[in-house]
Amino acid sequence: MMKRILVYGFATLLPLLVVVYFYSYYNNQNPFSIKCIFHEVTGLWCPGCGGQRAFSLLAHGHILQSLRYNLLLPFALYICAQLYYSIIGNIFLGKTMSGNLHLPTSFARNFLIFLLVYSILRNIPLSPFVYLAPES
Repeated sequence: MMKRILVYGFATLLPLLVVVYFYSYYNNQNPFSIKCIFHEVTGLWCPGCGGQRAFSLLAHGHILQSLRYNLLLPFALYICAQLYYSIIGNIFLGKTMSGNLHLPTSFARNFLIFLLVYSILRNIPLSPFVYLAPES
């Protein structure tokens, strides 16, 4: 029991450090901010564009403005947290991966279709689709 508490306690430090970085130091002009190669080359928005700014705004408590930059961020954070703690448990505690992560093949197909449609819609320069693209 004590090992489990220590493992998950230390595993929580990395996400907290990421949140502290995005809260304290992140800005769009920072050399550590990752530029989207897809956007740089094509000028189009990919499903992840605006994610760093959205996370920074979320860390500051600006939930609605965060969603304005990237609508997928809350879902991505939830899935990443589930995977992160399952992997930590698997590596350090020998626990098998959680059964909650087993998704049907149709989910993967539908999710990829959703990402494609979302990518197309956020690149249409007409209202209301312009609200899916991050603010420039």
